[in-house]
Amino acid sequence: MIIRGKNNGRGALEDVLESIPLMYLIFDSYGTLLEMDDFYGRLQRNFAQFGAHFPPDVIKRAAHAEMRHYMKGARLANCLGSWNNLRRDCALILENAIREQGHSIELAPEQVMEILSDSVVYQPFPGVKATLSDLKKRGLRLGVLSNWDFKLKHALEDAEILPFFDFALSSAQVGVEKPAREFFEKGFALARRFQPNLGRKECFYIGDHYEKDVLGARQAGLSPLWLVRDARDIASGEIHEAERDDVPKLKSLRDLLRLFPNSLQNR
Repeated sequence: MIIRGKNNGRGALEDVLESIPLMYLIFDSYGTLLEMDDFYGRLQRNFAQFGAHFPPDVIKRAAHAEMRHYMKGARLANCLGSWNNLRRDCALILENAIREQGHSIELAPEQVMEILSDSVVYQPFPGVKATLSDLKKRGLRLGVLSNWDFKLKHALEDAEILPFFDFALSSAQVGVEKPAREFFEKGFALARRFQPNLGRKECFYIGDHYEKDVLGARQAGLSPLWLVRDARDIASGEIHEAERDDVPKLKSLRDLLRLFPNSLQNR
């Protein structure tokens, strides 16, 4: 279902899209294309394999602390050395967060790093592969622009969706992250390599975070599409009165097939 703001009439967006000869779709990755596969459960089971048993709520709170640290440092992890440093720091944050909840942990730092690394497994959301395949069949060119470390392409490759995209650009490669305009400018420049006559309004950015994705794309002159799968995505925009924004909202990436129903090759 495509949800429009109160200023959007029935079929208005689709009518506009029908008249555009060239279009390009750039996607966010985590929360839009990819999700973590049972991260908390994997952590708990992997710790147990080393004889360390912790309740689910302890694991979850510690994992939240680790993820916050990762998100702050991902932009700086632009090579193998800095990436390994970030992994080491994240493992230490995880270990300390468990101790701070009153639990002892008698494992070497390398073991905690191994546990954490083995627990981070990304998978595409249901329907993502089929949607990307259908968009490609309709002649649309696709890219990825995401706040991620330098291993973004590896994550997309492991999820078996990398071949759908012309490029996958991470914040670590650029040195800035969303919602910075510079980051979106870099993505638009890459899109124009494949669609040289592409205009900014014909370049659509699809993401699940209101502040980082919708507002970031908009300030760079791109056309945002906000993926709102559930209340977590709405919460990303509460302070910006996001629900009153007339940005087109997608309940699923499959909604893109309704926005872009015809093959561009036949225009």
